[in-house]
Amino acid sequence: MNKIRTFFLMTLMTASLFNAAALEQKDNTSSIVFDEKYGTWSLYYNFDGTILPLYENSDSRTSYTDIIVDNRTYRLQKNSFFNQHTEDHKGYVVAHWSNNVIHVTQSVQVDHSIKGFRVTLTVRNLSKNYLSVGLKSLFDTHNNPDGPDFLTEGNNPVNSERQWTSANAPEYWGTNPVGENGNYLTFTSLGDRKPDRTVFSNWKRLNDSGWDYSYREGRDFSLLPYSINDSAAMIYYNPVSIPPGTEIAVQFALTAGGPVRSSSQSQRTASTAAPAENLDDRQIIMNYALGYDLEQIDNMIGEINMLLKNDDPVYNSQTEYYESELEKLKQILSHYENLQ
Repeated sequence: MNKIRTFFLMTLMTASLFNAAALEQKDNTSSIVFDEKYGTWSLYYNFDGTILPLYENSDSRTSYTDIIVDNRTYRLQKNSFFNQHTEDHKGYVVAHWSNNVIHVTQSVQVDHSIKGFRVTLTVRNLSKNYLSVGLKSLFDTHNNPDGPDFLTEGNNPVNSERQWTSANAPEYWGTNPVGENGNYLTFTSLGDRKPDRTVFSNWKRLNDSGWDYSYREGRDFSLLPYSINDSAAMIYYNPVSIPPGTEIAVQFALTAGGPVRSSSQSQRTASTAAPAENLDDRQIIMNYALGYDLEQIDNMIGEINMLLKNDDPVYNSQTEYYESELEKLKQILSHYENLQ
């Protein structure tokens, strides 16, 4: 009986250790840590010879990402809604959250050319219906008791609550270096889509809020008596309708060496050379969907051509299959007509 008890105690201890496990990918100047229990990230980079956290790391759970699916909010971690699994590669870590409706992937990769990390979030619709999907990420930032907590493009200081929409958002923003640590996180948007909303506020206010956070410009970063001088930043990607079988992706850089200049400069150059067409969310999603569906059509045409080239007879079951596929294409066409 004692042996059985000992066995079960050892099993419980092993399970506890497993649940508390964290993936870590590091080199001489950087470290990526993924907490497999809570689905959260900690990022470290070399600040003048010392590897320091880019954002507040006393508890990794204070910085996280939520996904909004058909107006319901879920934390990206292993829970009743998501299965979670991870990949560990040299220089980057990939986390997957999936079920029979949706598959979310987040990859974090070190990039020494920008002195930081490239982050990509991808959401794929696995269902047969359109899904409304939005994302929001909370960054628990370091407080600066001797000055402003944030700096925006052009080193403009921000020491109280502010918000921007994608139309007027700065090219980049960062935390203000503080004390001997000099911890400096800079956020730079990459790719086709910028956050639809960026808010600097008190951490507890942002953490306790739903999607529609009610900000007040000029309010300080304290929430008496619960949270004193506790700043944070939240980025929002508004919900968009994702067609079945397609995906959307957002990208950004979190760096210790200032903004990703090549990205912001190339964006300015493009806008100066020729005004780019402003695509709304539906047009962006349609582009993703069109690429995917056209590939499916090409594959089906290739299969039919192979049948026509062969001397083998075409059976009724094959004809019925392609007729059903054609009917699906007609339904997809109606989806695009509804989007326009």
